Amino acid sequence: MSEFRGRIAELDILQKKFDTDGFQMIVIYGRRRIGKTELMNEFMRRQKCKTVSFTAVEQSEKDLLSIMTETVLASLAPELMDMVSFPDFEKLFEFIGKKAKEERIVFFIDEYPYLAKQCPYIHSVLQKTIDKVWKKTKLYFVLCGSLVAFMKDEVLAESAPLHGRTTLEFRLHPFDYRDTALFVPKYTSEEKAIVYGLTNGVAKYIEQFDPSKSLKQNIIEEYFSFGGYFTEEQVKTIVTNEKQNPALYNSIVSAIATGHTKNNEIASCVGMDDITYPLKVLQKAEIIERRIAGGPYYVINDSMLVFWFKYVNRAISLINAGKGEKYFKDCVEKQIHGFMGGVFEKMCKEYLFKKAGEAFYPIVTEIENYQRTILDENGKQKQIEIDILGKNGKKICIIGECKFQNEEVDKDDFDQFMEKVRSIDAKKPFVCFFSLSGYTKYVIDNSEGVQLLTIEDLYL
Repeated sequence: MSEFRGRIAELDILQKKFDTDGFQMIVIYGRRRIGKTELMNEFMRRQKCKTVSFTAVEQSEKDLLSIMTETVLASLAPELMDMVSFPDFEKLFEFIGKKAKEERIVFFIDEYPYLAKQCPYIHSVLQKTIDKVWKKTKLYFVLCGSLVAFMKDEVLAESAPLHGRTTLEFRLHPFDYRDTALFVPKYTSEEKAIVYGLTNGVAKYIEQFDPSKSLKQNIIEEYFSFGGYFTEEQVKTIVTNEKQNPALYNSIVSAIATGHTKNNEIASCVGMDDITYPLKVLQKAEIIERRIAGGPYYVINDSMLVFWFKYVNRAISLINAGKGEKYFKDCVEKQIHGFMGGVFEKMCKEYLFKKAGEAFYPIVTEIENYQRTILDENGKQKQIEIDILGKNGKKICIIGECKFQNEEVDKDDFDQFMEKVRSIDAKKPFVCFFSLSGYTKYVIDNSEGVQLLTIEDLYL
């Protein structure tokens, strides 16, 4: 059995609810492969009570009832196996309630949207059962789903039948950069960061990296080799799951990944006049995000998708022909640091949130990128871009720059940054610089009032 890593906060809150008397209803949702099932399996493994774990699949209602019945009986009443059946889910749920009257039982339904798809009335059945039966028991009931929009609209929304019955609900996010590093403990800090960028902290993706192999070998084998994990079918399914016209959605994500970020640019790239609806669908699925800085534009929320659509997608034919390794070494390897720029910014933001309120680090409620047009000393317009602008309400508390490059930060980079700092109307902000490769003597000697940080600091 593979070692379970991370998720300390999630396990703690699940345990806290478990230790609270009476009926509990927990809803966990989040994208596929993020580790929801593994989290619940680890949680149940730690309990000294009976557990029922049912995973819904795309089968008929009759089959699902039969499978769930077998699962419930095997865990709660094995002596009744092959002797008892239930006419419907309501009677099965009542049976579970009777068993949970005197003892704590965990009942976990995984991939709930598939059950609801085959049995549209299941929401109402659960509502009725919770109100009339389960609320008087010690049942610990967990619903889990990967279709984020469905879970939000059909389970958690105010208009949903189950609204108001949960005692805990949370979305499971990808691992942060520090927890991602737990999977490759012997890698350097730079290599750990790249693994984070290539996987976006998604548990299933991180698991594809064999820590006994080099970073380069893992990348070649899993992204640029025939039979690697990150195939066209595997990756594009993330974008097109449960969507009509999958080619359009993949084309939109590919356009954004390759630098076409404004609405008209994306539309032109995919050959459509109006892409408002598919953009909203991708936003609702939280695959892309709409931002406004110097005008609206779109970014992809998943750095793995950015990497795949930018560097792997265009080389599918070469990979299938066995030329993926050469393509990576000649055309991609030198661009990894450029790809990591945005990822490193994300890491630095995570770091500042983690350090907020400690020592000299200010408390911030939001950290964003900053773009602004100013007039230079000659009266000409000049675009100012700052990687990190941390705020507490309207007050600017942090101004920062991030450089993921092989060279030390030198005089030009530092002076340009300080010029941008002076253009921001902020009272005594915390000024910081994050660098992969350190700083020249000039920067160190002239850094009074600036916190100079390296990638090693992020992993301390």
